[in-house]
Parts: sequence; structure tokens; C-alpha cells
Amino acid sequence: MLISFVVTVILPFVASILYFAFIASDQYIAETRFAVRSLAEGQNSDSVDSSILSMSTMPQDGFIVTNFIHSSEILDRLENKINYRRMFTQDGIDYLSRFDKDESKERFLKYWANQVMTYIDGPSGIITLKTRTFSPDDSKALASAILVESEALINELSERAQRDMIARFRAELDRTTGHYRAALEAMRSFQNASGLLTPEARATETGTLLTGLLAQKLELETRLFVLKESNAESSPAHQQLVLASQNLEIQIDKLKQDLAGDSDSAANVASVIRDFSRIETDRRVAESLYEAARKNLEMAQAEALRKGLYLVVFVPPTVPEESLYPHRVSTPLLLLLALAVAWLTGALMWASIEDHKL
Repeated sequence: MLISFVVTVILPFVASILYFAFIASDQYIAETRFAVRSLAEGQNSDSVDSSILSMSTMPQDGFIVTNFIHSSEILDRLENKINYRRMFTQDGIDYLSRFDKDESKERFLKYWANQVMTYIDGPSGIITLKTRTFSPDDSKALASAILVESEALINELSERAQRDMIARFRAELDRTTGHYRAALEAMRSFQNASGLLTPEARATETGTLLTGLLAQKLELETRLFVLKESNAESSPAHQQLVLASQNLEIQIDKLKQDLAGDSDSAANVASVIRDFSRIETDRRVAESLYEAARKNLEMAQAEALRKGLYLVVFVPPTVPEESLYPHRVSTPLLLLLALAVAWLTGALMWASIEDHKL
């Protein structure tokens, strides 16, 4: 029992003391805190204390950033900007903590997860980033590089979302603009063919002439009636009035034909008004759709700008002054406690087995 205690507990404990006291390399932690936010309208615009614009947190995008920090994508982006592998593969680092230069990127990504730590505070959306390297300057440089790439990612996501949102409304505006131009061209062609800006003016003019002719005819019929009652139908005056009445009747019929005419005639005013009304309706509908699409595009541009994402760093990374890792005292003591518990458990199990043999 004594030999087993020495082998399983004392020797590993002594080895851990020697390792953490004389071999383990100092590791320095640089910490930074930031949040992903959006410039959005205040919810309570009627409140006296509320401003027109307020900063709102975007926790979902915060999780995107943390997943990005622990992905191979950020390693690819950092590769041409900072030699992050050198920070963990230098010869001065102890063997157990150092990363092998020849290992694959997948293994380095697992090692990266132990050296780069992120935490999101749920209610506030604040992201805490900690980078742990074997040099104070390297820890700060790595944290700064990760911040730069995270901000670039947020900008890319924001710009892509804005482009997608605006592109849909811009396509709709282009479509309605084409229809509106076609409607205006149809109106112009109709006006050139008919020689009229608006058929209503021609209808009003024709109606005015027709009213005047009907009044003259009524006056002639009155005079003819008087001559008839006077037995002067054979007089020259009666003959002139008859000719004048017949001429007025021809003119009235012609104006009526121009004003109404046959339903299939394309020359009468009613047909022109019908065609004009159809073209004018198409123009107004196209104009309304164009105005709606233009307003929707303006609203989409304002909404895209309002919901633009920003990376706000309120605790920038600084150069750490002392090593916080490894824990040279607490780690061996915890190891001793764990080994002692394990040895004691094994010893009790062995004693129980021996007792059952007896």
C-alpha cells in the first residue's frame, strides 16, 4: 500500500512541482471586451427622455463573431497578417505547452481553442475575448488582430445584408419605372395621333357648338310656326327659314355624329375619350406603382442604414504585465488532491475484494 501510494500519488505530485516550478513556461493573457451593436430608432419615441436614435445590442451577431473566432476561417485570414503559429511553436516554450510545427491545421484549431477564449454575457451581449500566449506583446498583438478581423466580418455581413435588401427594392423600382415609361410613351403617341392633349376639351367645345345650333334651330322653328299660323308658307321668308332650318339640322346631325357616333367608330369623341381614359388609367396605375416602389426603396435604404452593424470596443487589449498562467502552486495541490482521492478509492476497492476472499 505504501509503495502504491508513493508511485501513484507522491511521485506524480513531485514531478508536477518540478515541472511547474522550473520547466513550465509563463503564459500571458491579454483581455478585450466589445459588443456588436446597431444604430436603431428608440422604441419609446413619445418619451421625453428618449432620443431619436439609440444603440441596441445584437446578441445573435455576437454568437456569429465568437464562432468565427474559433473557426478555421479566421486562421486563414490571419495567416497573411500575423505569424500566429510562431507564437506557439518557439523553441523557448516548454515541450508540453509548445505546439508542434508539423501538426495539421485541424490539430492547431483544437490547440487554438485552449489559447483563445471567448465569453458572451447574455443580457448585455458583451463579448469578452482572452488570448493566452508566451509573450506579453504576442498576447496583445493576437487580440488586436482578432479584433480587426472580427470587425471586418461584421462589416461584410452588414454590407451584404444592406445590398440584398436594397437590391430587391431596386429591382422592383426598375420594373415599375419601365412600365411607367411605356405608359407615358403610349400617352404621347395617342396625343400625337389624335392631335389633342385631352379629349375632354374637344368634347366641351363640340357640346358648346351643338347647344348653340340647337338654340338657333329652336328660334327658326318658332318663326316658322308663326309664319304658318299667318298663312305665309308660300312667302320667300318662309322658304329661307326652311332652308336655314334644314342646314342647321345637317350641322346638328354632324356634330352629334362627331360627339357620339357609332360605337365602333374611332373618329368620334366618345371613342377617343374611351381610348384616352384607358391609356390615362394605365398611366396613373403605372405612376402609382412607380411612386410606391420609389418610396419603398428610400425606406429600405433608411432601414438598411439604421440596422447597420458596428463593432464597439470599449476595453481595448493591453500588454499584460505579469504571467497569470500556469498556476504554479494551486495546480500541483489540485493534482495531489485528485491523485489522493483516486488512490484512496482504489485502495478501498482492493480492501473490499480481499475481504470477500476471506
